[in-house]
Amino acid sequence: MAQTAVEQDTEQDATSGVPLDALPASQAILIGEDEEQYHRILDEVTRSVQPADIIERFWVRDVTDLLWEALRFRRLKGSLLHFATRAGLHKVLTELVDYHAASALVHRWFEQNDKARQRVDALLKEAGLSFDSVLAQALAEKLDHIERIDRMITSAEVRRHAVLREINRHRDAVAARLARASERVLEAEFAEIESSAGQRLGHDGERA
Repeated sequence: MAQTAVEQDTEQDATSGVPLDALPASQAILIGEDEEQYHRILDEVTRSVQPADIIERFWVRDVTDLLWEALRFRRLKGSLLHFATRAGLHKVLTELVDYHAASALVHRWFEQNDKARQRVDALLKEAGLSFDSVLAQALAEKLDHIERIDRMITSAEVRRHAVLREINRHRDAVAARLARASERVLEAEFAEIESSAGQRLGHDGERA
């Protein structure tokens, strides 16, 4: 039977030597969001980073949460533009046909009805407009909200890069400590070898 993403993540926790209860459940997943997708992203980040200790595993969770946050903001931005486009199309069409006709055209246009789309294109062309006029109207209505969402996306990405930099610093520091420890061990071993060699020479001299 194939493992679920949650089971795979649990197994990775066990094999890495990190206690299973060391990491609290992520609070990044909101009701209605795809938990399996979150854990797939967590698995990918874990495989990519290969956390070496509990500190790095916490950072992997932080990176995943920030990725998830940025993806959520992008989905919200897309949904906002979708509904703003609907409102923008309705506003433009009500200047060309009556309110009820505009409402019916918008409804069928978003159902991808070919005749409705052809009718909208014809109306816009007759008025010297294009669908860019509709998108401009939609963007103007929600520009402040979109800019705020973009700032939140940027903030999440900046924080994610900061965490990744911390992982690199942590690993560099660990590597430096290991290098110093290795040098001390080598120096101690070399000193012991020299001492042993000196003692052997002394004994040989005495025997001679």
